[in-house]
Amino acid sequence: MKPWARVFARLPWARSTRAYAFGLQHVRVPPRARILDIGAGQGRGTAYLTRVFPQALVVGVDLRFDTCLRNAALETGPRPPVFVQADARHLPFAADVFDLVTLVMTFHCLPHPRTVLREVHRVLRPGGVLLLADVDGRHWMRRPFEWVERAFISPNTRVYQPTTWHRWASEAGFNQVRFHKRPGRSRGFMLWMVAEA
Repeated sequence: MKPWARVFARLPWARSTRAYAFGLQHVRVPPRARILDIGAGQGRGTAYLTRVFPQALVVGVDLRFDTCLRNAALETGPRPPVFVQADARHLPFAADVFDLVTLVMTFHCLPHPRTVLREVHRVLRPGGVLLLADVDGRHWMRRPFEWVERAFISPNTRVYQPTTWHRWASEAGFNQVRFHKRPGRSRGFMLWMVAEA
């Protein structure tokens, strides 16, 4: 992991759970859900999910497990998350397992996002939900964000238009694709997509 990436991961906005909190207002999952958080990173978002869903089984996946904090360092719910090192293109889970999959500020880093969406659809149970939160490709900050991320975090960074998200999600088999923006921030930096399997 690049030194700059380590520094970035410790900054307050990298640890924010607000993107999860807003997106979760638009999904319904059972209390004892199985939840997969792709791109767990430092593990804080995954830990947040265990606090919101205290009876759920929450699994955090990241390509490099060494970037995730150990459970003891995280503020978790009563059932701590499980971390698995895996490539999101080849998730080590059976089909139709999860009720919710989250991709929060991860989609722009994926070198093969279409493949990941197909794999997410595979592991979601019928009626399960994908919550994707990322940079809105229509925002004027898209290009500067890409330049900074490519220079210091990941050379794979690419921000996509919502029409592209929708098309790829539909191709992967998702239906009822909906987009959300924060109230009063229709031109905001972040966009949320909820898609049902």
